[in-house]
Amino acid sequence: KFYWLAEGEVSGVPMIVSRTGYTGEPGFELLFTREHSQTVWNALMDAGGEFDIEPIGLGARDTLRLEMKYCLYGNDIDASTNPIEAGLGWITKIDKGDFIGRQAILRIKQEGVRRRLVGFVMKEKGIPRHGYAIYDDSDLIGHVTSGTMSPSLQKPIGMGYVRSEYAEPGQTVFIEIRNQRLSAEIVKTPFYRSPVCTQ
Repeated sequence: KFYWLAEGEVSGVPMIVSRTGYTGEPGFELLFTREHSQTVWNALMDAGGEFDIEPIGLGARDTLRLEMKYCLYGNDIDASTNPIEAGLGWITKIDKGDFIGRQAILRIKQEGVRRRLVGFVMKEKGIPRHGYAIYDDSDLIGHVTSGTMSPSLQKPIGMGYVRSEYAEPGQTVFIEIRNQRLSAEIVKTPFYRSPVCTQ
């Protein structure tokens, strides 16, 4: 099942198989000891040969997870953020007993958040990057946490924290890219919905 794992074997190598799909597509993570790396790699590439599979790296993973608005620790979430402002309240179930941080999350829910993590699509030519400033007409209202050229949508997209009053889809904001403020639209996320995604 999604987000579950099981012990098993791939090409005779014992491992833990985890059903993840962090890029928004159905997928798996294989956890095994290092000395079996070449065996497993070759077996997977051979098995996928009829489908013309190719290896990809973290750059591809990063663009795909951004299209799904999946947060990356160190970019979109870190020790200075909370799950409510990041739109991750669905994974912090406050009614399921006590846990570290529960009281803080309850307080945040009661008081409301001052900023929210939003998705945006650039209206002008420019690629948003982590750390870029977000403005309204004149005031600094937030910062970009992740940005790229979306390979599926063929347009520049990004995420960032903005003051809560600017978080509604349809609003225009400006991203400062190379000393120019370029317009972007706050949009509903995920940016892309795959027809084969089963999550």
